[in-house]
Amino acid sequence: MRDPRVEPSHASGGLSCRYRAYSETERYSREAVKPRRNSRDPESDPAAFGEALGRIREAAGFVTQEAAAARLNYGHDTISRWETGAVVPDGDQINRLLDQYNVTGLMRQNTLTMWRLARKAKGPIREFFAKYFAEEQEAAFLRVWGLLMIPGPLQTRDYAYAMFLAEGLDEDEATEQTELRMKRRARVDGPDPAEVSALIHERALYFRVGTPETMARQLTDLLELSRRRNVVTQVIPDEGYFPGGAGPFEIASGPGSSDIVDMVTVLDYVSDEPGVVGKVITRFQKIHGYACNATESRTLITEALQWWESQQK
Repeated sequence: MRDPRVEPSHASGGLSCRYRAYSETERYSREAVKPRRNSRDPESDPAAFGEALGRIREAAGFVTQEAAAARLNYGHDTISRWETGAVVPDGDQINRLLDQYNVTGLMRQNTLTMWRLARKAKGPIREFFAKYFAEEQEAAFLRVWGLLMIPGPLQTRDYAYAMFLAEGLDEDEATEQTELRMKRRARVDGPDPAEVSALIHERALYFRVGTPETMARQLTDLLELSRRRNVVTQVIPDEGYFPGGAGPFEIASGPGSSDIVDMVTVLDYVSDEPGVVGKVITRFQKIHGYACNATESRTLITEALQWWESQQK
């Protein structure tokens, strides 16, 4: 087996072009779910923020939502949900919107302040992920595949926080997202945990997130999880072709609900449609055929841990 430690790109967090397309720094700014605060304060009310967006759109010369959506290459329903307060746009979306509406100076600052309050009141969840999150919280079985990063439910707090910061979130947003990640983690090591089958590519053990100390703590934790009775962790050795290169995914299953999958391709995608779920389960089984057994996998994790420990100052 090729020794991945000889490649400097692992220590720097970089990868060759053929792997860069699969970067999983992906999903993880999309998940936070928080209960709504009392929204009687109009400045923190998502609906009031939506109304403000509608007025800004009209002032920018876009008389209809359809006109704005066409210019931004969004669906009409996207603009509509923002302006009703049903959904609060994320950071990239609001800045793109304000750029298109030519909002600058003090008005832009005030709009962004109102946006931050609306996000805190409603939570920055994207609608597509809410269903998966709810099902995952009740799932009896989780199957997760991690291509370049440790799968979300297995991440440590500091690994997740470093990942969110690298994604471009500010400290408050990263903290919020990290707390959500810890809620997902509780399905693995909390009371009445799910049964977990985790497949992780060897490159994920060397793909730097945060500092070498962050990576060492993550891999130490991964070893500890692998010894839990409800967790089976297996590593796919980096030895060439394997059938999981299209991207990571997770499958949540339970006796009281349909199987549901969260897949990362170009965009994140959640589905409980039986045909889609069946294909993803088949893909998981094919990847599993390339995995080391549990003992061999712990050896590979230990080797990666020792390498990261050697990189600490």
